[in-house]
Amino acid sequence: MPHATTLSAPPKVVDVAIIGAGWYGLVAARTYLRLEPDTNIAIIESANSVGGVWSKDRIYPNLVAQVKHGLFNYTDTPMPKEGATKNDLVTGYMIQDYLEKYARDHDLLRRIQFNNWVEKAERCPRGWRLRLKGSGNIIETAKLMVATGVTSIPNMPEFDMSEASIPLTHSRDLGASVEDLKSDDVQSAVVVGAAKSAYDAVYLLLSMGKKVTWLIRPDGSGPMPILPTEMFGCNSIAVGSTRLMSYLSPSIINSTGPICSFFQRTAIGRWITGAFWDNTTHMSEKDAGFAKGDHIAALKPEVKEKSAFWCNSGLGIVTIPDFWPTLHGGDLKVVRDNIDSVKGDSLLLQSGDVLHADYIVSCTGWGDHFGMFDAELKTELGLPAFANTLPGGRSKEDIAWEKHDVAATKTVDERLPFLAQGPELKTPKANDASAQRRWRLYKRAVPLNLALKDDRSLVILGQIHTIQTPMVSEIQSFWSILYLLGELDLPDEATMTREIAEWNVWTRKRYISQGQKFPYCIFDFLPYLDGLCEDAGINPRRKGNFLSELFSPYRPEDFRGFVDEYLAKRPPRKSLDDGSSVGSG
Repeated sequence: MPHATTLSAPPKVVDVAIIGAGWYGLVAARTYLRLEPDTNIAIIESANSVGGVWSKDRIYPNLVAQVKHGLFNYTDTPMPKEGATKNDLVTGYMIQDYLEKYARDHDLLRRIQFNNWVEKAERCPRGWRLRLKGSGNIIETAKLMVATGVTSIPNMPEFDMSEASIPLTHSRDLGASVEDLKSDDVQSAVVVGAAKSAYDAVYLLLSMGKKVTWLIRPDGSGPMPILPTEMFGCNSIAVGSTRLMSYLSPSIINSTGPICSFFQRTAIGRWITGAFWDNTTHMSEKDAGFAKGDHIAALKPEVKEKSAFWCNSGLGIVTIPDFWPTLHGGDLKVVRDNIDSVKGDSLLLQSGDVLHADYIVSCTGWGDHFGMFDAELKTELGLPAFANTLPGGRSKEDIAWEKHDVAATKTVDERLPFLAQGPELKTPKANDASAQRRWRLYKRAVPLNLALKDDRSLVILGQIHTIQTPMVSEIQSFWSILYLLGELDLPDEATMTREIAEWNVWTRKRYISQGQKFPYCIFDFLPYLDGLCEDAGINPRRKGNFLSELFSPYRPEDFRGFVDEYLAKRPPRKSLDDGSSVGSG
């Protein structure tokens, strides 16, 4: 019998395709339509609702953002306060409702293709061809904006589950697993990993009255520091959103000027910087109750001095008042070990010990969210391969950049001596691909190789970790759209190469293990936004006076109207023969 042939429908042709309908994807679509109202935009989203990490299926009880109300919304769209916690933090349900309403109010829902996964992205004469998994449908677009975020592909553990009789779920699917976890059939659970999602999962299980064994691998970066909800009488995120913090956190994008010179290149300034982070670390450890000497002491970060500064394994913030009391008082055991295999309900550890459990929750991070690009395209686009290409983890691209990295290291060490001698850490394994990722994106958004050819057909959004996701997503998307439209001039190759190399060297020195994996920028987002705004001719200094500029937290409302400011002085549009228009830049 002949095999059946599947006939693909003709490709759907659009002006702009956006992959992802989270914080970045939604605001990118809305901003593009503000700048070019007649644009035909398609948004491809793998979930059945908007929100990305905050989509409906990923929300669960006690899921609270680490941000106070008023600090976690778009610049021109305040978030309703209904549903906030007693200490005024934003819940997952509030964020989901907010993003749903934002998409509805700005007529974005009809443009979103839910439950669709981009299986392959490749070049085509129109620009980019996207093949959707399962359906065989194809979208062709002139411009492509990748807004997949970093939490779309679970990194599943590699231990053998072939003979297991108990379920395993990834933290991504914790929301969908809540009812199963509540069941009386689940009396004990094992949580694997040390990410912030592991802390949340452990708290959730303990609050359900479950017995929890928390497995953290001994060869990883270990537990993370957890800041208290408030420091110095203010919300911790608000403290981190001041310009003062951008000077106390040495950054290569904020390494000039008298204030930076004082804090980073004078002995007394570096002493003040060190004392601030010593105090912050002390407050975190006191809040956690490590001195009590119980099982929670095993969660003390491996970086002993200034762990809240180095953020070697990330950084968390207490979001629920009884978080630490619940962990102290719950039936919890912390174990530094790896699982070798699971047989029945028995977990065989690499140490030889055996655990018994009714459920496993894997909080083991995230995999390759650029899987739609093949290896050759990833190299061209300056994206990490998420796997080694040469023994020892060094790719040909890494070797070619070696001279730039050396020069960048010298610059970072000279400008930011505080980072020149970081803590001694374990040497990453040669096959640990996550510790060798290299990003070649100018301003964390534009592939350098495409920029050098003036190929303005693609940008990568959201590959930057900050404490102000909505505000950063809005301004980064705006800057990127100006680039796509040709309304933004880029510098020469040497300048872009130096910027990329210096950022990569800096983030690895500043945030150590996390900086090896991602463009980490926790306390440094304001200088980043400064550069984007200045490129677009927008004033980034939004406060009324010097003291407010230094000490007052930056909130989304401070940038309200920045797109209108650009439109008011936007250059006249040039009409093309086909009736469309382009910028004069």
